[in-house]
Amino acid sequence: MTKILLVEDDLDVRQNLQDLLEAEQFKVYVAENGLLALDVLENITPDLIICDVMMPGLDGPGLLKWITDDPNLASIPFIFLTAKADPADVREAMNIGADDYLTKPFTREQLLKTITSRLEKSNKVEKKYESQFDELRSNIAVSLPHELRTPLTGIMGFSEYLIENLESTTKEELKEYLTYIYNSGKRLNRLVENYIAFSELQIKRHNRNLKMGQLANKPLSVKEYLIQISQTVSYEHEREEDLEVKAEDIEINVAEKDFEKICVELIDNAFRFSKRGQKVHISCVPDGDFVEVSIRDHGHGMSNSQVGKLGGFVQIDRDKNEQQGSGLGFTIARHLIELLDGTMKIDSKVNFGTTVSFKIPISG
Repeated sequence: MTKILLVEDDLDVRQNLQDLLEAEQFKVYVAENGLLALDVLENITPDLIICDVMMPGLDGPGLLKWITDDPNLASIPFIFLTAKADPADVREAMNIGADDYLTKPFTREQLLKTITSRLEKSNKVEKKYESQFDELRSNIAVSLPHELRTPLTGIMGFSEYLIENLESTTKEELKEYLTYIYNSGKRLNRLVENYIAFSELQIKRHNRNLKMGQLANKPLSVKEYLIQISQTVSYEHEREEDLEVKAEDIEINVAEKDFEKICVELIDNAFRFSKRGQKVHISCVPDGDFVEVSIRDHGHGMSNSQVGKLGGFVQIDRDKNEQQGSGLGFTIARHLIELLDGTMKIDSKVNFGTTVSFKIPISG
């Protein structure tokens, strides 16, 4: 049975609405104001909330803020009841996170139509996300064990060898083996960090009221930061000579950690999907109120169908390209760009390479 929380301070209105909804076979919980509604929400999670705007104690907007700040409640459809018909008041209600509104007085048909519409939309969204998570779980089951096992096998293998042969191992061999162990540890650590970041981003993306991507404490110099990130990634791949960077001096109001994560993952992909001697071109130019960053490689490229499948734990041509990794980095970068109100574009052609470009607002 669908559960509805009705928050209304007027006794007659509350009772009439409760009777109407129960006659339609809804399970109805009632509260006289926002504070009492919070008490109800400690014990039940409704499928939908209908709430008056003007109430003593904690009003409708105040209750909505409490709900949107709680990840466990923020996705519940929220309908405002308002006695005001001014378009500005309606926009204000929607801007603070309401899914819909009803202007008093309203008819039984209007109420039921609004409820049905919100519930159907919520169910569609929930089914969509369930499908996405089912696909994600399937991809994780196939890909994650391999991604974890590869660096772990190296760490355990070389560690065991050193334990058994330490006295006969030369300094050069010791350095080589320890370097391999260290790099494998870094790979494993990055996978774990990306998995955690990906899980958090999935929650943020699926919650209409939560946002990631923070404003910077001070303007970030894109040129300086992009050059630094690019050089670091190319050094890790031992391909400093393959790097070309052309960036204009632009300042953006985006947190360093967000910009760095986006660039590191996309630039790292460009090197991993191309071979030594193939250039990786990186550019940065202003485009109106946005900054556009492009990363182009001359690697094996992808078909249109392969581009469409890119996502967390989705791997392209694993049997042909062992270097590709889990696919999480690209997905994290894409989600961060979206949460920064930016856009991403991918142009790729098999055997000719891939260009990934993104735009994010300069003002954040």
